[in-house]
Amino acid sequence: MMQINQLWQERVQSFIKELRRYFKYMFNDHLLFVLIFGGGAAIYYYSEWVKTLDSGFPVGILMAAVLAIFLAASPIQTLLKEADIVFLLPLEVKLETYFKKGKRLSFITQAYIILLVLAAFMPMYAQVTGKGFKPFFLFLAIALIVKYWNIILHWYMLKMNDRAIWLYDWLIRYLFSALLMYFIIVEASFWYIGVVVILMAAFTVYFRELVKKKPIQWELLIDKEQGRMQAFYRTANMFTDVPHLKGQVKRRKWLDFIFARIPYGSDQTYRFLFARTLVRTSEFSGLIIRLSLIAAGLLLFYGNIYFSVAISLLFIYLTGFQLMPMLRKHNWTIWTQLYPIAATQKRIAFLSLLVKVLIGQAILFGVCAAIGGDFIQGVIVGGVAIVFALVFAKMYAPGRITKFEGKV
Repeated sequence: MMQINQLWQERVQSFIKELRRYFKYMFNDHLLFVLIFGGGAAIYYYSEWVKTLDSGFPVGILMAAVLAIFLAASPIQTLLKEADIVFLLPLEVKLETYFKKGKRLSFITQAYIILLVLAAFMPMYAQVTGKGFKPFFLFLAIALIVKYWNIILHWYMLKMNDRAIWLYDWLIRYLFSALLMYFIIVEASFWYIGVVVILMAAFTVYFRELVKKKPIQWELLIDKEQGRMQAFYRTANMFTDVPHLKGQVKRRKWLDFIFARIPYGSDQTYRFLFARTLVRTSEFSGLIIRLSLIAAGLLLFYGNIYFSVAISLLFIYLTGFQLMPMLRKHNWTIWTQLYPIAATQKRIAFLSLLVKVLIGQAILFGVCAAIGGDFIQGVIVGGVAIVFALVFAKMYAPGRITKFEGKV
């Protein structure tokens, strides 16, 4: 038992050391300034928007629906490694304490997120209901209890070897969490709250008994742990080299028409390679899509021109900055070292692709601003965004590339 406890302590220390190793790069650059600026602007506009709300705003539904997402999303950090399926499998019956500590760690880390989300909603609640911030600690206590329930129930579900059950698990936990939080927020009848609590308890007891004798799904737990670490590594890779990163590449044959416009020739080698990398690699194509959709949504539903310009510039910067690691994507591939082409072609091809992506994004933002506001606003936002994209790609990016190449 002492060795098992020591194993957990060693895993936690190694995990914290790994986070610190990359955090010093992630929060030590221009991005920190941009995030502070963007966060400050978001808080300002959020506070101004809250002032416009009246008692008819469905604050209870909104709070419950959003909080339930964070409550139901309850990944459990086990800190397992691939080799554990061989070395720890014989000790499965003795690992109960180990996994209890994993659930405890998961609860503590996710409790901070619940605290932040609930704190963000309280100004809205206070404005609409006129009850001030007094219910905050009651809401927080109940939300944390629901979060712990989600973690426990999710652990039971992880013992089920059925993907359909995993989907239903999230949906059911989301519905229960949303209903309970909604009844608490709107101060519904005790009977409504009691019925939901009884159903949650019955659901928990049923699945606890169902999986009592089922073994741990080692492959599933290890895959989920590796997936979480890979997500962290993809984020860290935006700032520094990450040797542990494993990319996911998809064929996406239906997008082959894009590459037909690239002329044949040795001087187009890196242009073709980076274009394929952008389209086929989820870490880059997904990044562009996510940031573009978030910014487009904000531009469509908030018509203030100053806000629109600020959001456009912020998301173009974030996109361009986070595409920088693509330049190093193939550094450790032997074939690129054998290309009989000038080394400058790599930089030229990357900057050419970068400016196309950012200008395309700027045009999208201009169109969204025109829909959310008016035509003139769309022209202004699009024009400013295009100019910023050109300045970023022609002036800022080359210096940044030089810094990246100095780290290789």
